[in-house]
Amino acid sequence: MKKQDNVLRVFEGFAGYGGGSFALRKLKQKHKNFNYKVVAFSEIDKYAIDLFNANHKDENGNLIKNYPDITKANPNEKDFPDFDLFTGGFPCQPFSTAGMQKGVNDPYGRGTLFEHIMRICEVKKPKYILLENVKGLLSKKFDETRKKMCDMLRNMGYVANKDDPNESPLAMAVLNSKDYGIPQNRERVWMFARLGGLPKDFSMTPPQRKNNLKLGDFLDPPDKVPKNLYLSDKQIEHLKEKHNIKSFIVDKPLCFDVYNKKIKTDGYSITLTMPEHNSIRIIEAHKDKEVVRKMSVTEQFRLMGLEGLNDIDRNVDIDFNGQSYTQLSKRAGNGWDVNLVTILLEFIFSQLKNSDDRFSDF
Repeated sequence: MKKQDNVLRVFEGFAGYGGGSFALRKLKQKHKNFNYKVVAFSEIDKYAIDLFNANHKDENGNLIKNYPDITKANPNEKDFPDFDLFTGGFPCQPFSTAGMQKGVNDPYGRGTLFEHIMRICEVKKPKYILLENVKGLLSKKFDETRKKMCDMLRNMGYVANKDDPNESPLAMAVLNSKDYGIPQNRERVWMFARLGGLPKDFSMTPPQRKNNLKLGDFLDPPDKVPKNLYLSDKQIEHLKEKHNIKSFIVDKPLCFDVYNKKIKTDGYSITLTMPEHNSIRIIEAHKDKEVVRKMSVTEQFRLMGLEGLNDIDRNVDIDFNGQSYTQLSKRAGNGWDVNLVTILLEFIFSQLKNSDDRFSDF
């Protein structure tokens, strides 16, 4: 690695729409002396790449280098950039209850992509690694997977003492978006490693930042909702009959959980997912009429931390690049909650500021 300067160089793996990049941008707005540079990213999906490119450029306004297939990325290439932080929400389907739960035996090879992260990091030796996955990764079924992950990191030097089996190279925590100001029940496991080992008493659980905002605060104004998202009276009646719902008349906007056949009365959304697993319907509040619809794209991205709540036109802080409802919904369901990542990175950096002057402003 090159001699450290004041810039945190970042490689954003499995980038999607660039949740890590959006979070770093927010941190820079708040901490003026914090300097970072996304030197490369990895994303294989064509639509995700286009969305990333529309929203993230280098300091000269040029596209950031993409290594689309991480299994073929060669960190020994002359022009492969050095980096200080690897971020990545490596594919969660092998560990998700919505998937086949095959883990490292996933037939599509997604469960082994962690090994390619390690392959790259073994050469580049970034100071920090931040990873994310679904809560299912922590289940007993994947004990061996987590042990393998920790063994790899230990052998690569992400501990203070390789011979100490009690020292874990990987700090982990399950965090829920609804505990940090976004009304979405979205639990994810977050993992962090530092070359040379984690500081004593290091924590991955920032203090909660609850507020009084509920789902209704994140919805579009009625005149902004595309008409094609609304269910017809006939579709609503079918939904009631199929799921044994007496009425969709509510006094505040709520979420209907199609999968579990119930109206969520707590004012939170269920977890946003890929469209093929989407079981969210919005119930609008009307005194004498049942109004049910799909969630709009802007609403989905507000619930992913790009809320734009202070914008008078209720725009979200992302360029949609003219993409379709289905493609954008895929990106949202697969993405990082930018609000939560911002809070988490700020919390992590504040614990590292005494050992790394890049974080002195935290």
